[in-house]
Amino acid sequence: MDIEQPEQAGTAPLVQYVLRSIRLIVAGEQAGMGELGGNGSDGADQESFELLIIMSGTGQGKCYLQGPGRSLSVDQEVMSCSYYRVRFATSGHDAASGLLPDKQELACAPFAKTMELLDEIYGLREAKGELERFQRFVRFQELLLLLFRQNTPAAEDKGTDIERHEVELSIRHIHQYYREPLTVEELASLAGIDRWKYTRLFKQATGQVPLQYLNEVRINQAKKWLAIADDKLFDIALNAGFNNEYYFNRRFKQTVGLSPGQYRLSRKGQLRVVAPYLEDFIVALDMQPIAQYWHAKWGKQDYLGLNHIPTFDENGGSLDALSGYKPDLILLTDRYEQQQYSQYRRISNTCILREQTNNWRTLLRTVADYFGRTELADDAIAKYDSKARSACHTLSRVMRGETVAFLRISADQIIQYTQEGQGFVSTVLYGDVGLRSHSAVGVASKANRPGMFTLSMEDLRTLTADHLFITFDKWHSQAEGKERELLERPEWRDLPAVRNNRVYEVDFLTWMNNGVISNGKKIDDILRALA
Repeated sequence: MDIEQPEQAGTAPLVQYVLRSIRLIVAGEQAGMGELGGNGSDGADQESFELLIIMSGTGQGKCYLQGPGRSLSVDQEVMSCSYYRVRFATSGHDAASGLLPDKQELACAPFAKTMELLDEIYGLREAKGELERFQRFVRFQELLLLLFRQNTPAAEDKGTDIERHEVELSIRHIHQYYREPLTVEELASLAGIDRWKYTRLFKQATGQVPLQYLNEVRINQAKKWLAIADDKLFDIALNAGFNNEYYFNRRFKQTVGLSPGQYRLSRKGQLRVVAPYLEDFIVALDMQPIAQYWHAKWGKQDYLGLNHIPTFDENGGSLDALSGYKPDLILLTDRYEQQQYSQYRRISNTCILREQTNNWRTLLRTVADYFGRTELADDAIAKYDSKARSACHTLSRVMRGETVAFLRISADQIIQYTQEGQGFVSTVLYGDVGLRSHSAVGVASKANRPGMFTLSMEDLRTLTADHLFITFDKWHSQAEGKERELLERPEWRDLPAVRNNRVYEVDFLTWMNNGVISNGKKIDDILRALA
């Protein structure tokens, strides 16, 4: 459908915001590298705007905007947290500057969406292909739109400065008196604003309606006490502002995904957890599952070193063996049939991660929140990012423009992953460590999805990459070693990388996984082969 503009309305102005840099500053460390494509300087100038978004710690969820030539007033306690620093400029058009909020502290909700956009932009900071650079541009505009909608509402929807100030005071009141039986009517009366308008202004400020916000404050307080004290659940419920234990249990489980008792066990490392194909995230959070995923063709995730942990085959048709381990919690991704979910629920309390994302950082933080281990997640992410930056620097010196390809080989097909993808291979190989991708000629149009396509033997002949990483998938093998028959074919032996002995076999489940541990081991494999 075409977009038509009435003549009397005039022509819409061109509004453009240009991302200059994105940096990840980890608590206790210096700012991480964040230049786009490695060009330019990150020094502030008189034409740039800066966003500071606090990721964790005391100021988590806060967002600050600094305009050109202005100083930013942020508490030192907040600045000691981990945060993203984003620098950008406007097109110079009045309309572009007019959309920017005229205040320093911005509403930033939903925070999970904000972090997902920032993580994706940061992951694309070294983008070299046009498609990835365009993706980075689009995601940055989405981030600004998310902030603009909350902080520059239409004039008729704006409360007065006095009203907004009164709403802020009522929010502070919630944090101070959350134990009391507060109602929306009381909060609106305290702010001196009509109830209907108060709710709208409150949601503009926090992203939630008042009772949602109040319950979240109470739940967060309860989580702190469950982690450090052995008080009865009834006493914790009352101290957090819930008038009965039953309602507290129900709200806590709805919000956190675990019952209060299970949450307490998880903080003490005593929760019996099963998390099929999420074991990478569990181990990264300093926990161990009581049973681990195993596949008849792929085996188990050996790279995790869980050799002492028993296995179960979730594709075997029956989960009776899993029941014998008596799990307290089963954690699943949203990838199963309803019948399978029903089987798991019959065994134990089952939590489903409904949010679909290829971003392992977002998923790790989500899993960490279930178990009250967000600090461990932030620490794991920071260590990985530091490792990736170091590897990227090393490889940029030794590769000198040489190209790399990655092949997944099975008995009946060859799949290549390239830099256009956002999956478990491409984000590390071509994103985090910045290697240069090479594709077989003329196969992009055959892609099953961006960055992943099947090669024919004719396509394989055109694969002239300097280096090849390969892994073998036994899924289609009817006999032992069937997937390796390709290595005996003349089309394979004639490839430049094969002739030059630059082919590196890597572990299947390490590279076909997307967790912080598997990605770290991919970097180890890459450095071992190329550096």
